[in-house]
Amino acid sequence: MKIGKVTKVGIIIQIMALVTMLVLVLLNKTVPSLLSWIFLVGLVIVMSGSLVTLSKRNQAI
Repeated sequence: MKIGKVTKVGIIIQIMALVTMLVLVLLNKTVPSLLSWIFLVGLVIVMSGSLVTLSKRNQAI
């Protein structure tokens, strides 16, 4: 299964935000709301990239 470039970028953004949040939780610090928004933006990028890829594949069939 091929993963599109846009989806890869979104996954990388999510992983970086998630790792940062986990480190902050382990250090017993509060997670800034900006970091949560960055994670949400990564999720939206992944979903939109996946939707575009799937729609292209369905049109090819």
